[in-house]
Amino acid sequence: MIFHIDANSFYASCERIFRPDLADKPIVVLSNNDGIVIALNDEAKKQGFARGNAWFKVSADCAAKGVHVFSSNYTLYADMSARIVSIYNRLCPEVEVYSIDECFLYYPDWKCPDYEGIAHHIRNTVLRETGMPVSIGIAPTRTLAKICNKLAKKRGGVLAWNTLRKDDELRAIPVGDVWGIGWSKAAFLRRYGIATAFDLRSYPLDLAKKNLTITGFRTVQELNEIPANERIESEKCRNICSSKSFGEPVTELSELEEALASYTEEAVSRLRAQKSAVSYVSVFLMTNPWDESGPQYCNQLSASLQKPTSFLPDILGTAETLLRTLYRSGYRYRKVMINLLGLEDDIVLQKDLFDQDSGKQESDALMRCFDEINSRYGRNTLRVGTGRSDSRRWAMQRRFLSPAYTTDVRSLPEVH
Repeated sequence: MIFHIDANSFYASCERIFRPDLADKPIVVLSNNDGIVIALNDEAKKQGFARGNAWFKVSADCAAKGVHVFSSNYTLYADMSARIVSIYNRLCPEVEVYSIDECFLYYPDWKCPDYEGIAHHIRNTVLRETGMPVSIGIAPTRTLAKICNKLAKKRGGVLAWNTLRKDDELRAIPVGDVWGIGWSKAAFLRRYGIATAFDLRSYPLDLAKKNLTITGFRTVQELNEIPANERIESEKCRNICSSKSFGEPVTELSELEEALASYTEEAVSRLRAQKSAVSYVSVFLMTNPWDESGPQYCNQLSASLQKPTSFLPDILGTAETLLRTLYRSGYRYRKVMINLLGLEDDIVLQKDLFDQDSGKQESDALMRCFDEINSRYGRNTLRVGTGRSDSRRWAMQRRFLSPAYTTDVRSLPEVH
């Protein structure tokens, strides 16, 4: 049996957990640089706000309606997600992480199972230990478990497929709302008279295999309680990119170097986390194409490393050389990006026969220490030296950022 567990209004809930005064209050969370609304709770939806709202258009309305606004705090969200997943792993023999706020849990098909009881126990445990409300759908396939989860959010938080009037429920679900279909595919399906999830389930399998994509055929199988959707296997990234738009335009090379160093640290940390090495580095630099007040510039350069490596100083040195070549004075830059390409497994790299003392063990030990300290005490506790300025105009605008409650002891609230 499959459980689909989804945290309710995850980003907004993360913010509210550490602010009891925000119970039942409307909350919205903004994207990088406080650009648009990317998450909100039910209370904010009832006020008329929606995902995708441009912040500059709704900021006054939010203030007038008493909406609490937060900049996206991905450090907090990732840590809360990890804590919740650790609970799932404790309570279930097999867990698949689907996204930052969604997981599939797989239980053996016992003869007399109390799956709903298990689900309520999981739900109560997560709420008690983290404060996060979750909804759980239970079904024999992942697609049906997703459907049950969506229904569960308005029916007590836990819902099992075998307790429903299945045909009636599927008739009420537009085909575009079925996981893996979407509205673009829904338009195609309507040509075949398929308008609801019930219609899709009733579509003959032989015709589905002939007329639909592999995904569509598997979805028809899943709606008929035939497990077909393949589980997500964790694959290593083939390239790793790190970039963010600057909070303010940047003109000086020193500030661009500072931003590039920060992004390179992030990218290389991810590189080492998946035990890879990079052989090719690309740097991209651009102005704001929507800014008509000055000249425009956009360019990129790439370079091969002497040998594949995961050693931050070597990678950053190459990236900085590329940036200095790209840089032109007199421009207001909006973004710099680093892309790590040509990735391969670090553990299988063949040593150079004539490289008697490459120092790889020492550099690996140094980088492990670097990563462990930043993981324990917070990102940027240790940073590479670049003569960093105090302005950090390149940093994202995060005017409504909440504290890092779970990863920085200095952010813990004081209790008197």
